Amino acid sequence: MIRPFLFLTSIILLLSCKKHNTAVDSVTTPPVINTAVSKPKGIFSSAGSTNAVVLNHAETRGVLVRAFWKDLETVEGNFNFTIVDNQVNAVKAKGKKYSLAILAGGIGSPDWLISQKGAPYFNYTFQGQPYKLPLIWDNITQTCLSKLAVKLAEKYGQDTSLQLVYIPQMTANGVEGHLNGFSQSAFTAAGYTESKWTDASITNAKNFATAFSGKALAFEVHDLFNSAVPASGIINSLWNDTSLHQRVGAAMWWISGNTTYQSDLISVLQQFPGDLYCQVIDRSDNTSSFPGGDYTKVFEQAKLLKARYIEPWDYEFTISTWNTVFHDFNAYADTLKKY
Repeated sequence: MIRPFLFLTSIILLLSCKKHNTAVDSVTTPPVINTAVSKPKGIFSSAGSTNAVVLNHAETRGVLVRAFWKDLETVEGNFNFTIVDNQVNAVKAKGKKYSLAILAGGIGSPDWLISQKGAPYFNYTFQGQPYKLPLIWDNITQTCLSKLAVKLAEKYGQDTSLQLVYIPQMTANGVEGHLNGFSQSAFTAAGYTESKWTDASITNAKNFATAFSGKALAFEVHDLFNSAVPASGIINSLWNDTSLHQRVGAAMWWISGNTTYQSDLISVLQQFPGDLYCQVIDRSDNTSSFPGGDYTKVFEQAKLLKARYIEPWDYEFTISTWNTVFHDFNAYADTLKKY
């Protein structure tokens, strides 16, 4: 039989130890930075990997290479990287660097993921077309994405010309973190919750970061159902994960100079301590996309957000209008820390 005073003493000691440990745990240990990782800085083109004008442009430091997952793995386990290789070879032939974006989601995921593997999915419409979205929180989807990460890393992980890997996402367009056009109630009925989405996205991102152990990566963020909470939780968790050595930054593929669109998320990105990679929301000739029609506001905002990298559309490299602006941003980016 335990004496009452001994039992009480034990409880007090236990609580004291727990309190002490909590205090110790609350001290933030700075993540170890992997200084061997080369992170891109400056101007990359969002497309045009085989366009000589883009590749020959004096301010082009690199190009984004894109492909659909379903085109690389038409049959489960059988990979054909020709589509990517053709783009990579053209970029490298001009002495440029490249970023890599493999689109998953409903538009980019292979049919066998659902028809043969049985991954649960959600029906949605994107740009007027019907798609099936494999659910990111399902184990089948996670496992197949993880295998994709390993195969991509085996092929391109040691290529010094590869500067940045965008993490594929189970979203509307497969790389940007949005669910535009989704019914929140219907997606919730399919199992969506903010916490489930956040946890699954972090797991997927960590799998890609583990596979590409020597590369910088980026997770693109958008509001989800008018909430910036999932995006904030994901990017800050990845940046503060000491095992990832501050290699996984955030991406903003909708930078425009405007502050009213996704304003809460802009505030999150202003406070985000990690690397930020941007893509311009539109072509410069679509002036309604920019404050007062002023395309240069994009680059002003990028500097305010301390973005290290920005992807204008390939169209911008075919005109001379923005050469000085591009040169100025490259010079600014070179003042940022190396890592």
